[in-house]
Amino acid sequence: MVLSYHCPKCDALLNPNVRVVLIARYNGEAGIVLMSSKLGDYQVICDKGFCHEVAKGDIIEFQCPVCHGSLTSSSYENFAELKIINTEKADHAPCMLRFSRVSEEHATFLYDGDSVKEFGEEAGGFLDEMTIEGDWGW
Repeated sequence: MVLSYHCPKCDALLNPNVRVVLIARYNGEAGIVLMSSKLGDYQVICDKGFCHEVAKGDIIEFQCPVCHGSLTSSSYENFAELKIINTEKADHAPCMLRFSRVSEEHATFLYDGDSVKEFGEEAGGFLDEMTIEGDWGW
């Protein structure tokens, strides 16, 4: 499945190649973060100076590198949101992706309009909140 990741505010394409490009902010510092576009892969590449400042459990602010809008969920403040489109299907409706902003917390949810799919070791702890009936902004 080939996924394109977009800013939910300006619709800019955030993965021009195999990585999703975001701005990350923590404790007054900012850096470019390259995240895997494969759901469930939590490998991150970032500026060593910025990554060195962030410890497990710290909450990161993610922003779109194009419009600089915050990607923080309006419903779940410890999660960020992106819009995803499966580019292999011409008629594919956009999906909502939520991923944890907590450093080293592996919890990601994909809502396709009919179901919620979970990814990551810690996702199970949020299943009650991330139900189909939850506020997905649709």
